[in-house]
Amino acid sequence: MSSPAATIAQTFEQQARKYGTRQFLKDKHQKAWRNHSWDALKVSSMKLRAGLARIGIEPGDRVAILAENGPPWVIFDLAVLGLGAVVVPLYTTSGPEETRHVIVDSGARLIGVYGDAMVEKVRGLGGIPALEGIIAMHPGAVAIDDGGLEVITLEQASKFDPMPAIAGNRGDLATLIYTSGTTGMSKGVMLTHGNILSNCDSNLDALGLGENDLTLSFLPVAHAFERTAGYYTVMVAGGTIAYAEGLTQIAQNLLEVEPTVVLTVPRLLDAIYSRIMRTIEAQPRMRQILFQAALTTGARAAEYRHRGRKPPPHIALAMALFRRLVFARIRAIFGSRLRYLISGGAPLAVEVNRLLAAAEVPIVEGYGLTEAAPVVAVNLHGHTRIGTVGRALKNIEVKVAPDGELLVHGPNVMAGYYNREADTREVIDADGWLHTGDVVRIDADGFIEITDRKKEIIVLSGGKNVSPANLETRLASDPYIAQACVIGDRRKHLAALLVPNFENLADHLQAAGFAGRPHADLVADPKFRELFLARIREFNKPLSDVEAIADFRLIAQPFTQENGELTPTMKLRRRVVHEHYRGEIESMYGDH
Repeated sequence: MSSPAATIAQTFEQQARKYGTRQFLKDKHQKAWRNHSWDALKVSSMKLRAGLARIGIEPGDRVAILAENGPPWVIFDLAVLGLGAVVVPLYTTSGPEETRHVIVDSGARLIGVYGDAMVEKVRGLGGIPALEGIIAMHPGAVAIDDGGLEVITLEQASKFDPMPAIAGNRGDLATLIYTSGTTGMSKGVMLTHGNILSNCDSNLDALGLGENDLTLSFLPVAHAFERTAGYYTVMVAGGTIAYAEGLTQIAQNLLEVEPTVVLTVPRLLDAIYSRIMRTIEAQPRMRQILFQAALTTGARAAEYRHRGRKPPPHIALAMALFRRLVFARIRAIFGSRLRYLISGGAPLAVEVNRLLAAAEVPIVEGYGLTEAAPVVAVNLHGHTRIGTVGRALKNIEVKVAPDGELLVHGPNVMAGYYNREADTREVIDADGWLHTGDVVRIDADGFIEITDRKKEIIVLSGGKNVSPANLETRLASDPYIAQACVIGDRRKHLAALLVPNFENLADHLQAAGFAGRPHADLVADPKFRELFLARIREFNKPLSDVEAIADFRLIAQPFTQENGELTPTMKLRRRVVHEHYRGEIESMYGDH
């Protein structure tokens, strides 16, 4: 459906009038699922909105949210948006440095927080000039006024008559979502109500979601993918969102709520794929042969299905057998009602996609970026090409620049980077085309194949963006590290190749009895490695889990222009480094 309401909060209240006592959200409390109706959520958000207005929050003010997925996040979000203020989502997993940067850079006046640990995290950041206080959203929260950052409870902030959403325009700023840049610290992507609602309409046109659809939410709602596709799009469709208890309970929650739509990232699907393949490898030889035959037949059937055609009788007959003997268990992982398993946030491995497609799991891969609010393209049932990210959605134009870069144009393209006009001009040209930084091929039918990344941003398999240049600069500031190359694109965690600064290490080498040994011998010595292990542990302490270096290898020879690993301006040629040290890199991810 296409919403005539101008803002997200007005759209929600329009839907609440339509659906009333029907459930919109579900979460688990004391081992039982509980429903939250449209009406109840509307009243809660309206009461909090009135409290925020009393505090002095006005249109255009920035208000941050630091909480896990759940009804409190939605209530706080809708309350803020309905005042014409701007929501700034924060990751609960971000380190203190990044959290402080986002709060300071956005100029947030207030922050909604869930959990005592998160309250202490914010209060421990020290004085932040614009930040006036914390609203603690969790049950049992205690108000604090001890001279530090004031904490008031949700109950205190919500003791007012409900206040409807104020009038607004589609061009009004809705949110600042911070995403990593090549120069280091993250930048605030400015998305308007129109950016997001237009993307919701494009998503609905593609997927045909409706009021009977239910999604299981487990990706962070602070991420643009989950925010737009898993929250606002479901809201506009009139569907239901169930919140998973946590990553370790996803398998159980899938069976309990039987979702029709699941948004995921490749990392989770990689884990499922690995588990399936380990199970098959442990089976008797005949079972392995049966599985391979099923996989071959399933892949053939999928080729027909992806083109919107029925498989011929001999394949259909074989699939009827394999469906029962082999694929039923794989399909059962996701429940019995699944219509879409949507993978986004990072590239999905072709072998994972092929296995799920062969098993008739309704997997589709899409592509987007925060600056595009975020969904740009998706493979759809009957219109799928594995190895591509599908075709552009309705109302979104794409084209290829002369250098191969993908350009995007449409009502979903961001208003720009917050307080960064030069950065904005760098990515949005005079004609309004967004330069994505991804190098692609687009075939005659419009399917987009991503072949390279123009901008140096690592996208982990969990969907999180990380700037390697920032981490490399900090690593190389260690007196014992001469050079560093951070790895992790499409991988589950970050790793690094480190070149020791042997000159600065001379005294240590002498004292440890390493003097005179060839560098190649030293980097292979476990005792020498222990020195760097301690330094990496210290390096990781202020960082979030996704930014931490999980493993490293020491390299004897420096990166140079002569061996092709550095440009004339002394920048890393990552592809060359990765090729030269492929064995070392693969050993850090257990891929041998």
